[in-house]
Amino acid sequence: MVMEQRKNVFPKKHVKIDLWLVAILVLAAFLYGWNIWKAGSANSFYTSAIISMSESWKNFWYASFDPAGFITVDKPPVALWFMVIFVKIFGLHGWSIVISSVLFSLGSVFLIYKMVKPYFGTLAARIAALLMTLTPIVVADARTNNMDATLVFFLLLACYVLQKAVSKHNIWLVGLAFALVGVSFNVKMLQAFMILPAMYVFYWIASKENWKRILWGSVVGTIALIVFTLS
Repeated sequence: MVMEQRKNVFPKKHVKIDLWLVAILVLAAFLYGWNIWKAGSANSFYTSAIISMSESWKNFWYASFDPAGFITVDKPPVALWFMVIFVKIFGLHGWSIVISSVLFSLGSVFLIYKMVKPYFGTLAARIAALLMTLTPIVVADARTNNMDATLVFFLLLACYVLQKAVSKHNIWLVGLAFALVGVSFNVKMLQAFMILPAMYVFYWIASKENWKRILWGSVVGTIALIVFTLS
């Protein structure tokens, strides 16, 4: 009797797995990962920086192009940090240079699904994820050590967190969403700010709170954006 009562108090939660999503992610992994073992030096400009950054903490922090730490590359260091981490773990190979782009691209497909589903349903989410998977430029970027795959992932993550912030009426999640845009700035600079107008408009229109709280949330988000951009 006691055991039965405990089962009633703590009912089992059944997690439903969308097998279509799993199939889409497997397809994405195949498309993004195909031939990465032949990537060679990929974008040799950034590969030189990855090698330099893997040699010292100073070079790692400042994204130094040369081993002496005198010249930096033309982008902020965040995307390169992930690439260097994989190189330090697995050694310098063509596939270890681009594997972070593959993983971030897979994460982007998953985020598209999660963002679309609550508003438009499962079918629309599957179609959106599949379309992103098959978009040629997404496939191409996933196989390189350029910054675009990392940038897209962090921007999608920012939008996903903002959706959660609106649904949960959580101002601190608003701050986190805009902080992630600041992180994205440190991936590929001003390109990250292209989505800011849409984020502000969405927050003001979708929020069901009074205007004072929305204004306060916008202030918190803007402060977080500035802090993480200038970091």
